[in-house]
Amino acid sequence: MFAALNVYKPLGITSHDVVARLRRVFGLKKIGHLGTLDPLAEGVLPVCLGQATRLIEYFPSGKRYTAQVTLGRTTTTLDAEGEELSLMDCSNLDLSEVRLQALLSSFIGTIMQQVPLYSAVHVGGKKLYELARQGKTADLPTRETVIEQITLLNLDHQNPAHPVLTLDVTCGSGTYIRSLARDIGDALGCGAFLSGLVRTAHGRFTTETAIPLEDLQQATDPTTALLNPLQFLDMPVYPVATAEAARLLSNGMKIDPVQAESGGLAVKLKPNALYMAVFEDKPLGVVQLVSQRFKPVKMFPA
Repeated sequence: MFAALNVYKPLGITSHDVVARLRRVFGLKKIGHLGTLDPLAEGVLPVCLGQATRLIEYFPSGKRYTAQVTLGRTTTTLDAEGEELSLMDCSNLDLSEVRLQALLSSFIGTIMQQVPLYSAVHVGGKKLYELARQGKTADLPTRETVIEQITLLNLDHQNPAHPVLTLDVTCGSGTYIRSLARDIGDALGCGAFLSGLVRTAHGRFTTETAIPLEDLQQATDPTTALLNPLQFLDMPVYPVATAEAARLLSNGMKIDPVQAESGGLAVKLKPNALYMAVFEDKPLGVVQLVSQRFKPVKMFPA
């Protein structure tokens, strides 16, 4: 098995639950997901099956979300799952478009973000959420992250005391949207929590092609939903010319680029760049161009 799957994760279950159910669907143990989604979040959850799990680190990590941020209330978990910490009436708060646009723009770029208390980040050898559940406190670490864009899609005043911002956020790996909601509330001086989250894209996986988990569980032949993972990698594919060259790479030997040129294919090689080596359209593994030779980095069993 060497495949990828674009799953639409429903609300109420963990990403690990999705993997557990897919293992039963496909009768396969070796399955892994890209990028965790909290139980109160839904949307795109890319999954790799079989040998493709070894490529997870090479998939593009950029993500896109539609986030709902409710103003005037804070919680222990920074989302709707936690206990209420504070409450404020936002009826008289200045939420003009000019102010909101300026505020949101201040978060675009490379920023330092404090991780949530209820997260899997390790502090002192323990996960933060474990410490939180034990009633213990810890200094929350900060991490550098990148937010490429934030667009205000809607401002809902249905409840004037607690208006809701709907945001379109494009960001890099490691960004906590819960923390972003908290920081927006702090900047407005009213507090806020993340009241809804949909991941609309992860790399080249999007909601347009995502298949609901329930559909996969009920499908007569779920294998029809499987995808070629090479289509979603940010890595050029390089064809190996001969079976002998393929054997050398598979056995951990270096080869010259000429041995990986098929049918006069002209590819401009970049020093130290990673390539996906294939032979007769079958993936051999990840190789790197070092000193004008292809060096095996992560090869797949024959």
